Amino acid sequence: MHNHSFIARSVLAMLLLLPALSWAEDSRTIHYDGKTVVLPHTIERVATSWESQNSVLAMLGFGDKIVATTRYARSTPAFQKFIPSITNTELSTMGGSGDVNVEQLMRLHPDLMLVAEGFPKTKKVQLEAAGIAVVDFTSDSFAALLHRVTVVGEMLGPDATKRAKAYTDYFAWNQQRVAERLVNVPADKRVRVYVASGTPLTTSGRPSLNQDWMDFGGAINVAEHWQLASVMPNDTNVNIESVLAANPDVIIAMRKRDVAAIKKDPRWRTVSAVKNNRIYANPRGLFWWSRNTSEEALQFLWLATKLYPQQFKDIDMKQETHDFYQKFYNIDLSDDDVEAFLQQLPLKSV
Repeated sequence: MHNHSFIARSVLAMLLLLPALSWAEDSRTIHYDGKTVVLPHTIERVATSWESQNSVLAMLGFGDKIVATTRYARSTPAFQKFIPSITNTELSTMGGSGDVNVEQLMRLHPDLMLVAEGFPKTKKVQLEAAGIAVVDFTSDSFAALLHRVTVVGEMLGPDATKRAKAYTDYFAWNQQRVAERLVNVPADKRVRVYVASGTPLTTSGRPSLNQDWMDFGGAINVAEHWQLASVMPNDTNVNIESVLAANPDVIIAMRKRDVAAIKKDPRWRTVSAVKNNRIYANPRGLFWWSRNTSEEALQFLWLATKLYPQQFKDIDMKQETHDFYQKFYNIDLSDDDVEAFLQQLPLKSV
């Protein structure tokens, strides 16, 4: 098992990269990842063009301070139900993270704009010239996620810093709980998994965020060493023959509709996962748990319970889900809400 050493390296990396703060009378200067950002003492208005960052902001207590958001966050039923102010929030982008309307953001004037790495430099310069702090982060790994939560917490203030610390502690605790239960599952008994991450024929290998949560959940990724192209949303990067040859024991599909498509498509019927009805839609709350969201803390725990039910008989994912959102999002999910999150079902209205 290399997960313990991974956590140790991740924590060390975060400690080395934690923001260094210096104070002026009316602002803070924060140094992070070799970059510098100047922020007001108190953050009142935040914006993001990064879909999953909305959930991180909500966890850190700033869901109702988002003034510019993404199309998905504004339209997702869970966000609308539990953070209703999102429905009145303007869109920061009409497409990807970098496709923002600079003039609109200048008008809204958030204190802090959170973006993904690769954000256009010209737009960053324009926004910063208007007094908007623009902060960009890398993604696609657990280490990057934990680091981002920690740094953004520091940027948002003392309460968010405490929330971020509690979250990273919980993440490590979940990792330990899973590792302890998997220690007696030998390598040749580990479950072989194929992840359909966007379409039935889209997946990822190593290194990737998907690979990280499969590692932590005790799965063997059948595509771990495949040569895979980076894809845009709804594109594919594998062929059905590769999946048939790999013959995974379990399939995890990001979208519920892809579960239905795979079950209906006769080309998939010989795959072990399909024959044994071990194909699952990934849980989704404020965002898909499998993506760059703070909800990732539940993802690998959920995966492990699906792959190794005997070893995880004492783990009640319904209770775990309820307690996580209660503690970190201050959301008291009903039983129906929990079921909707775990099964990708429609949420009942308030």
